[in-house]
Parts: sequence; structure tokens; C-alpha cells
Amino acid sequence: MKIFQVIQKPQARGVELFTCLLSEELQKRGHEVTLISIFEGEYHLPYSGKQIHLKRPLANRLVDWKAWKAFAKLVEEEVPDIIQANAADTLKFTVFSKKLFGWKVPIIFRNASQVSLYIKNPWTRRFNEFLYGSVVGIASVSKKSADDFGLVFNFEKLHKVIPIGINIPNKISNEPILENPILVHIGGFTFEKNHSELIDMYGNISKSFPNLTLWLLGDGPLKEKVTQKIHKLDLQSSVVFKGNVADPFQSIPPNSILLLPSKIEGIPAVILEAFANRIPVIAYDVGGISEVLTKETGWLIPPGDQNAFISAVQEVLQMDQTEKATILDQAFKLVSDKYSIEKISKQFETFYLEVIL
Repeated sequence: MKIFQVIQKPQARGVELFTCLLSEELQKRGHEVTLISIFEGEYHLPYSGKQIHLKRPLANRLVDWKAWKAFAKLVEEEVPDIIQANAADTLKFTVFSKKLFGWKVPIIFRNASQVSLYIKNPWTRRFNEFLYGSVVGIASVSKKSADDFGLVFNFEKLHKVIPIGINIPNKISNEPILENPILVHIGGFTFEKNHSELIDMYGNISKSFPNLTLWLLGDGPLKEKVTQKIHKLDLQSSVVFKGNVADPFQSIPPNSILLLPSKIEGIPAVILEAFANRIPVIAYDVGGISEVLTKETGWLIPPGDQNAFISAVQEVLQMDQTEKATILDQAFKLVSDKYSIEKISKQFETFYLEVIL
């Protein structure tokens, strides 16, 4: 198959990184995959195949006739069998190009979040209903994401749950085990990731464990606001900004703990990557997280329950190593059995064939 994978822009965000990984695996399976980014971005995407960057200004995201026309020309020249839109901006972009310029290639949408949380009024609902009505299939990242979608929209075409997949590493981090564990957060500085609450909880934890350090991996629009809060709470000596890090689990110590107090998620790849690297995970129960994170594989906390989250961190810091190893082994088995990119790419391949045949 010839496949167009459309992303918002070159950036180190979960949606884009998974799309690169999926494209790489599909390419290995003999498909011709072109990765197309719409907006400007400086990040070097980890995909060895063909990339096309339209480099459109983000300010034109609502109306961009030139971009819609350029994409239509690509479709006409390349004649893909299927186009996958990855996230909301890409859905609007591909649908408008198709409607305005009349190309016939089927569009599928990858739903990686909880759409109901972005539907703020009847007009937004009707507009999105129009967009979803223009696709031939939807792949939701989790059952929770699919169920959430069904609460808002009546979609009678093909809709499947296809989770994310990851590369299962051959070895864990070569970084030395530190005397004190490192608390780690991996994710963009956006409201969904809830850094403000993370910093509040770290401030409380550090009172009992003053030798702890918090590493923040990622970048984003709220970084300056988070920095200000860290200084306000006088935590700057123990909170370290690491920026965007390629293959982050090869850069953090093996005795780290991943913290994820997100407000909105699908199934975050960082949880599966932590499982594969035998790193404990503590996360709020939002989106599809509970489909992978349970009491057998980590610490799942009711959303917004800061006291329970802090208690879980303290438990992991103090727990018996044998007991912890059992949980980490169970998490590793889960991700190895069900969430390798090889297995997930086959599910996408089957989905594509159902759409076009």
C-alpha cells in the first residue's frame, strides 16, 4: 500500500513520535509511507522514509487555501491508497483539502485522546460531526477513547480500538544507579500534562525526602509558567529541565520513578516505555491509562487525589525490592506480549485493508 501519514508539525510530541514509529514499521513491512507535516517545526523527526514538510505558519491553521491546494496536488501526484490524519488539526486539514479540491482517496482518523473534553459548545460539536462524517474509519487508541467518542458522536462506519506500540529495548539504561532515586516526568509543557500539580506534589514529597531530584523532560508553551512556579516554591535547586531527549529511557537512571499526573490522555507511550525499561509508574486514572496501568503493573491514582499520589511515591521509595521487582516484571510481560510495534503495525495494516478493499 501507498500510505500518507499526516501530522501537525515536526515536534517531540507523543502523536508525532508514534506516527514516526508506526511509519517505520509499516515501511519495513513493504508499504510505501510518506510522512507529511503541515506546520513549521524545528524538531528532527525519527523517520528514515520520505518526509514532506509543508511548513505552513501556525497562524493560518483555520484558513489556509494555499496549503489545502498544495496537499491536493501531492495527492494527485502520488495517488496514495489511504491517508491517515493523526490528531485534530490534521483531520480538519485533510477534510478541507478533499472537499475543496475533490480528490477521492479515503481518509482515516487516529483518535488518540478524549474528544468530549474539547467539545465546548454546539457549534464545535456540529463542526466536528461534519469532519468525522468525511472519514471512512477511526482508530481509537483505547477503549476509553472509543467509548468517549461514542458518547458525543454517532459514527456508524468502521471504528476500531488500536493501541499504541513501542520498540521493546534489548537492554535497559546504561546510566548508573544513583544513591537517591530520580523522579521523572516526560511530556510537553501543556495544560493536559498538569505540571502545576506535579510541582505542588513534588514540593510536599521533598519535605520528607530532601535528597530527591525531579527531572522534567520535554518542552512546550507552558514551560516559562512552570519555571516561575518552581522558583516561587524555592525548588529550583532540585528540579532539572532536561529538554527534549531522544530515547529518554536510555538517559535516566534505572532507579528512577515515572510520574504522570495528566488531566487528559489516551494511552501514553511513556508508560509502556517505562514498563519495557522496568521503571515504576505512578499516574492519574485518566483516559485509557487504566487499560495498561493496574495494581499488578504500577500505581493508578484517582484523578486529582494529590494525597494518594504522594503516598504512592512514598510507597515506591520505601518498598521492598523483591515486591517492587514483581510489579515491574508483570508490567514488562504485559508490554512485551501486547504492545510491541510489530504487533500494533499489523493491526493498522489490517485496518487499512478493511477500509480500501
